[in-house]
Amino acid sequence: MGLPSFAQYLVRLTDSTALPALSESLVGAPKFILGGGSNVVISAEEDAPLPATVILNQLMGIVRLSANEQAIRIRCAAGEPWHRFVMWTLAQGWAGLENLALIPGTVGAAPIQNIGAYGVEVAECIELVHAWDFEAHEHTTFSPEACDFGYRSSRFKDEARQGPWNAPRFLITAVDFQLTPAPRATPKTDYLGLEKELGEICKGATPSPLHVAHAVMSLRNKKLPPIENLGNVGSFFQNPTVPEPYARVLIDRNEGMPAYPASDGQVKLSAGWLIEQLGFKGLRLGGAGVYDKHALVLVNHGQARAAEVLELALQIQRAVMSRFGVWLVPEPQLVPPRSDAARLNTGRSGYDSELTKR
Repeated sequence: MGLPSFAQYLVRLTDSTALPALSESLVGAPKFILGGGSNVVISAEEDAPLPATVILNQLMGIVRLSANEQAIRIRCAAGEPWHRFVMWTLAQGWAGLENLALIPGTVGAAPIQNIGAYGVEVAECIELVHAWDFEAHEHTTFSPEACDFGYRSSRFKDEARQGPWNAPRFLITAVDFQLTPAPRATPKTDYLGLEKELGEICKGATPSPLHVAHAVMSLRNKKLPPIENLGNVGSFFQNPTVPEPYARVLIDRNEGMPAYPASDGQVKLSAGWLIEQLGFKGLRLGGAGVYDKHALVLVNHGQARAAEVLELALQIQRAVMSRFGVWLVPEPQLVPPRSDAARLNTGRSGYDSELTKR
């Protein structure tokens, strides 16, 4: 978001062999793990710095573990920039991550959020997650099943297993991926808008994984402002899911409302559409605002403070709840949890169950 943020102490982690000593030195002390900072909103002014030691994860390096005609296995350190890693895999002729091009942040953050875009989630390509356990003071690994991946979630976002923001149990050090040789890959191209963009790029030719990546980058550049021009965290809210009967009521009452089937009898709604219907697009609150080209993106127009971003988000949540009976949940991590930030993070997507009776 480009917000001014200060910490009491900061450690740049560049070597995983330093973790045992670092872990011992921070026993009982508050600590906060930070990657690229692209999916957090930190409330920490100069006169009230973040009350924790910030561990800036800058572990680097990529190793090819094995390769054959069917699959390639790669281990990538957590501090590597995600988009650079995606483009590197494509340059090697390996497919699987092309739909996730141009997502900001680091490789280590990808499994935490289970990043996803254009019909693909990173969990589909993850073979193993390596981490440091601050509680056991040892390195450990997690299979995809143990990671408990879900929509924009994993065990590393579950406070009951990961701990609170200032006492995290696990620090991701590397991620193992299994990818496919590009000639054997079947790229996913049937996502809304992607097929049309690929048609303009490929001119009738069969799309390659690299074509898909360039189409995704083109679409993202059309929807999202460059971070260097307007600070943002991409989509600020998750697309909410509601029970199918409740979704039918909303669809009947709101012509043109987008809705998509989800699992377990749930229906996914478009958070951006809900916000746009209420006239928030282009609205400003101090230095913070809603992007005038995409209602799901909150931006820093310059000199914004975290308090302004959180207040604007809260206004949006209240308005959407009042109009549609749906409570939007933020995608970025809000640090530290404060009284207003806690209200923003109330549960998963909520809804007004009484609406189905009226």
